[in-house]
Amino acid sequence: MSDLTRRAVIGASATGLAATVVAVGPPATAAPAPAAAVQPVTRGAALYRRGRFAKRRTRAFWVAGPGVRLSMKLVAVTDLSSGGARGSLRSFELTFRARRRGPEQGTYTVSRSQFAATSLFLVPTDASRRTYRAVVNNR
Repeated sequence: MSDLTRRAVIGASATGLAATVVAVGPPATAAPAPAAAVQPVTRGAALYRRGRFAKRRTRAFWVAGPGVRLSMKLVAVTDLSSGGARGSLRSFELTFRARRRGPEQGTYTVSRSQFAATSLFLVPTDASRRTYRAVVNNR
């Protein structure tokens, strides 16, 4: 009969763990997501300034995302309803309106002629999904 001691079991466990780590090697890195699945991200704080949008109030924009391309009109540029500084150039709300039912809430690219495409998170504010709000909060 073999005599198992606590020291022998611990030693065998440590050896087994070391062998497993060496045999497995370093963890593999995840493959990048396919280009179609990656949402565009707008960089540059200057794209998120109140004046840039206020100048285009009442104008139509293209709202695009996966499987979505819809015209929406920018109908309002207002102060944040949740305690933002009045008249802030960096923190404000945008309200868009569509003529037909729009998409679920999500990040979409908003663009128009002579306006750099800008990513915004749009949230429908009515049951018909024709009015949307985007909050820009660069405090």
